[in-house]
Parts: sequence; structure tokens; C-alpha cells
Amino acid sequence: MPTLNSSLNLGQRALSLNQRAMQTVGHNIANQETEGFSRQKVYSGTSAPDPTGVGGGADAQPTSRVYDKFIQKKILQENPRSGMFKTRGEFLQKIEIIFSETEGNGLHRALNEFWNSWSQLSNQPESEPARIQVSEKSDVLTDRLRNMHSQLTGLRNEINGRLLATVNRVNELGKKIAELNRQINSFESGQRVANDMRDARNKAIEELSDLVDVNSFEDPNGRTTVIIGRDWTLVEGNNHYGLEGKMKGGELAMLRIDGVTTNDYRRDLTRTFREGEMSEMLRMRDSIIVDYQNNLDEIALNLAERVNKIHSQGTGINSAKEMVKSSRGLHSSVLKQPLPFLKDGIFQLHLVDPYNEILETYEIEVEAGKDSLPSIVRRLNQTIDEPGLLHVSIESDGSMVLQSGPNYKFIFGEDHSNITQVMGLNSFFDTLKGAEDIKLSEQIVENPNNISTGKDLIPGDNRIAIEISQLQTLPTMRDESMTFDEYYNGVLTGMGLKIQRNQTEQAHQESMVKQFKEIRSSISSVNMDEELTDMMQYQKAYEASARFINTVDRMMETVINM
Repeated sequence: MPTLNSSLNLGQRALSLNQRAMQTVGHNIANQETEGFSRQKVYSGTSAPDPTGVGGGADAQPTSRVYDKFIQKKILQENPRSGMFKTRGEFLQKIEIIFSETEGNGLHRALNEFWNSWSQLSNQPESEPARIQVSEKSDVLTDRLRNMHSQLTGLRNEINGRLLATVNRVNELGKKIAELNRQINSFESGQRVANDMRDARNKAIEELSDLVDVNSFEDPNGRTTVIIGRDWTLVEGNNHYGLEGKMKGGELAMLRIDGVTTNDYRRDLTRTFREGEMSEMLRMRDSIIVDYQNNLDEIALNLAERVNKIHSQGTGINSAKEMVKSSRGLHSSVLKQPLPFLKDGIFQLHLVDPYNEILETYEIEVEAGKDSLPSIVRRLNQTIDEPGLLHVSIESDGSMVLQSGPNYKFIFGEDHSNITQVMGLNSFFDTLKGAEDIKLSEQIVENPNNISTGKDLIPGDNRIAIEISQLQTLPTMRDESMTFDEYYNGVLTGMGLKIQRNQTEQAHQESMVKQFKEIRSSISSVNMDEELTDMMQYQKAYEASARFINTVDRMMETVINM
């Protein structure tokens, strides 16, 4: 049977409910600008009636977040792709600056000036200023290739630093999520709801999803397990299994990413990240930038090979030599092995007198895949058969030395075997790796008169200069399917298309994520108009509850005074 005491209790619960609802409104208003905050709401439930069926009023339910976990899951799925496109665009822009031609100092201009200098030299083969021009323009070209390759290497090293910072940030977020798991589990074990902590945990996971691809799920105790990449568990309950950046062997200064557990079990995770900023930085460092370095190497190696092949068989103003040492030497461990890159064919040397008249031509057959440097040297000396005229030897550093006798000199003739290119004899460019180390040969740097322009020491001969200048328009790249200019233009065009496509995909992805966040905002963010309306409603309800209690109190006084 209802009593006045039960009515007082009913009114007190109503006061408490509306007071709690008012406090929640105040909490929402205070956190209107707090990033990641989900507005909270107090719901009431009808209290159990007494045995006669008279209602018991209302009880406050646990304060809950207004939150859609399916929208949040969708944001976590799409965020890594946004981070990936953003990072890709950033580094493609930096690569574009390295390859930029807008200031007139690009590789394209350097190539054109190089070919033009050879064309001018072919018109004036005996001109020293024309030779100096070829030397200077060639030096500019090699310097441009080396600098571009070096800048790309610098970009890879920059990514290493960014990766290390990202690894540290991933670990910070992982530790924060694990600690929030512990706090949430502890707080909610007392039949309470850790709404703000859950918001903070969601925010940390969302920030993590910018960096790496994330998959997360919550256990019955309210603790979230976070898996990153393909299958690495970063957080499990209160435990955090972090990442570690470590320099890998093989390629100098390239960072690898290991996952490390508490018992020091570690696993290389470098290739396990599929999306997010980290995966794109790794892809840029190990694939995209390396591809552009390979493009430069291909240009440098092909240029050196084509020019050296023609140049090595020619003569310049000072081409007759008493002694020539190859620019390359062989290690003792491979000295007796067949020389690489040789072709079946002849190799010629011409012996000349002090008046530059050819006295004798020495010619040997070279067999690819069989001849070693010692066998070639031995065969040359046997063919010459007179050390007092010309002698060939191998130095202690594995280099090849040609030395003429007193009153004699020599020049190189036809070479269909590639021995001059393989060993670096009478070459114009020197390179072993490509764009990284290409440079003018020492003999050209020391004296531009060593530049080959003709053949057989004939004055005014320009056949070699013409052949080299014609390389500009010959299909020499990619199995002789395109010219140097066409190949390099293709590289620039491909880069432009990559940038354009990434901009389109990035805009689409960011628009999609923005829409999902707007949906989440419409559900979870604090709306000041709604909060003010609720505040007025709870204020009126609180006042009504207070008047109800006051009325019951007077009824009790009436009973007492009877």
C-alpha cells in the first residue's frame, strides 16, 4: 500500500534523475569543442510498482554515449587509404621538384646542350674552344645525373627518419590504448560506464588508423584488441606489443620495422603493412624512388656505353700515347675468370712513329665467355712479339697497362669485342653504377685535346664527333626502341600521370571519409540548440519534482498535526 514516505522517495528519485540529467547537459556543453567527444544522455526507466499496482516513479539508467559503432568502423577502414594517398602525394611532389625542368636547369636541357656541343665540335674538330665546350657540357650533364640520384637517395633517408618517428608514434598510441583498456576495465567493474575513456580510446585508434591499417574488436570485459598490418597484435587487453625500427643488412641505412613481444620474440613486419602512411612511405622508399633512380641509371649507363664505344675507337689531337692504364682493375679473386660483357670480335692497336704515321696494326680475336684479362694480354704480347715496340701488362691492382717503346706511340683501332669499354681504355665517361657515379674520364678532364673526334690521326677528321652527335636521334634505349629524349620524356610523363591520378583518388577518398565523419557528427556531436532545449526541460522537471516533494511534505504535516 503506498505511503507518504514512498511518495517522498519517489520525489527524491525524480529530483536526482533530473539533477543528473542537468549535469550531463553541462558536461556536453563543456565538451562541445573537445575532439572525439561523443555527447552523453541520461535515460530513465520506470521503477517497479508496489503490489497494488501503484507506480514507483522513475530510475536513472547508466549514462550512455550517443554513438554509432558501425560508422566508426567504416571510418577506421577508410582512414588508412586517406593517409596513404596523402603521403604518396607529398613525396611525389618532392620527386617532381627533383626532376623539374621549369627553371631551365633540368636534365633535359643538360642532355640537349651535351648533344649540341658534340654537333659544334663535329664542325670544328681541331678547335680547342669547341673541345672545352664539350668537356664543360659533359661535366654539367654528369653532375646533374649524380645530383638527381643523390637527391633521391636523400629522399629515401628522409623517409627513414619519418618512419622512425611514425614507429614511435604507433608505440605511443598502442601504450595509450592498453592503458585506457586497463582504466576502462577497472572503472566499469564497479557497474559504472567509462564514457569519456571510451571516447579517448576511439580517438587514439582513429589516429592510429592514419598511420597503419587497423582492425579492432572489443572483448566482453570492455577491452579492445588492436591488430595492425596483416596480423600483428599491437594491443591485447592491458598488454602492448610494440614496433622497433632497426637498420637492416644489405643496403646501407635502410630501416626495417620489427614487431617485438615481451619475451623478445621479434618478427620483420616491413612488408606486412597494406595501407596508411607507413605502408606508403615504405613503398616510396623501396619501390617508387628506386624506380626513378633506376631510370637515371639506365640513361647514364646507356649514354656511357654508347659514347664510350664510339669514342674508344677514335683519336683526338693528343690521342697517340706512350702509356695508357685502364680506369678499372680486377680483384685477384676474379682475375683469371672470363671477363664479363665481352663480345666475340676483333680488337686493334696501331703503332705510330713520332710523326703520327701508323707503322703497324696489331689485331687479336676475342672470345666472349672464355677469354680472361690474362689470356687477352698474353695474346696481345704474342701478336706484337716485340716488347721494345709495345708491351701490355697487368698491374698489382688488376688494371691493364699498355706501354710503348722509346720513339713509339700507339692509338686504339676498331674494337668489336668491348674490351676497351670493359676495362675503361680511351673512354669518355667513367661509371660502374650509373647515375650515382658517372663522371668524365680523367684523360678528358686533364686535357680536352684527348677527346676523340676522328680516326687514324687524320687532321680535320670528324667522323667520331659526328657519330656521337647522331646518338641524340638514334633509338638506343629500351632495346633500341626509343631515343634518349623519348625515354626521358616518358619518365616525366609517367610521373605527371601518377601525380594526377593520386590527386583524383585522394580527393575522392577524403570526400568519402568526410561524409562518414559528417554522419558521425550528426549522431554524436554536441548540438547547442538541443542541449539548451534539454536543459530547459530538465529544469522544469526538477522544479516540478521539488514542488511534488513540498506538497507531500505539507501532507505529512497535516497528518502529524491531526
